[in-house]
Amino acid sequence: MVPLAIARQTVREALRRRVMWIFLICGVFLIALGPVFGFLSPKDSQTVLRSLGLAAILLAGLFITIVTCIYLIPVEIERRTIYTILSKPVQRFEFVLGKFLGGFAVVFINIAAMGIVFLLMIRFQEGKVPADMYKGVFLTFFQMMLLAALTIFFSTFATPVLNFFMSFGIFIVGNLSSVTESLTTSRVKATQVAGTLIHYLLPNFGNFNIQNTLIHPTQEITNPDVFIRQNILYALIYSAVLLILAVIIFDRREV
Repeated sequence: MVPLAIARQTVREALRRRVMWIFLICGVFLIALGPVFGFLSPKDSQTVLRSLGLAAILLAGLFITIVTCIYLIPVEIERRTIYTILSKPVQRFEFVLGKFLGGFAVVFINIAAMGIVFLLMIRFQEGKVPADMYKGVFLTFFQMMLLAALTIFFSTFATPVLNFFMSFGIFIVGNLSSVTESLTTSRVKATQVAGTLIHYLLPNFGNFNIQNTLIHPTQEITNPDVFIRQNILYALIYSAVLLILAVIIFDRREV
C-alpha cells in the first residue's frame, strides 16, 4: 500500500534527526533518576519515581511528537520532492495518511522505549509493576497520537515555526480542561461563549492525564476501564477528523 511505503520512508528519515534522539535520551535520563531518591522514605520514593517517570515520558513525548511532525510535509515541499511523489500514482490523501502513519510510528517507538525503561525502574524499586502504570504509559501514547494528528493538520498550511507554537499552545490549553470548563459557567456572556468554544472545539488533552490518580491511589476514578476506553475512542475520532481536514486543505493547496 502507498501510505505504508510513505510511512516507512518517513520513519527512516525521522530516525536520522539528532534532535529527536536528544529528547529521547533526556527522557530516559530523567526516568533513570528515580532510584536516586531512594534516600527518602519508601512511600515518598515510590511517589517520586512514578511522578518523575510519567512526567518525563509526557514531556519528552511532547517535544518528540511536535519536532518530528512539524517537518513531515513542509520538508517535502521545500526540497521539491513532493512533485516527484505526486507525479507517481499517489493520491494526496495517501501522502497525508502516509506521513501521519510514519509520525505515528516514530511516536510509538519513542513512547515504547521510555515506557519500557520506566516500567523496569518501577519493577526494580517496587518488586512488581502495578497495572495502573501500564495504563499511564498507554494513555500518554494516545495523547501523543492526537497531538501528532493536530501537528500534521497544521503542517498542511503553516510553517514549521508557526506550527510549533500553535501545536504547543493548544496542547497547553488543552491540558487546562478544568479551567476552560469553569469558563462555560461564567456570568459574563462573552467569557461563557469563549470558554465553551475553547473547551469543546480544542482537543481535550487534559482527559489523558491521570497521573494524579496513578501516583496517589486515594484519588480514584469511578470506572477506570470505561474511562480509558472513552479516551481512546476520543483520540481516534478527533485524530480522524483532523486528518480529514488536513487532506481537504492539502488537496486544495497548490504545491
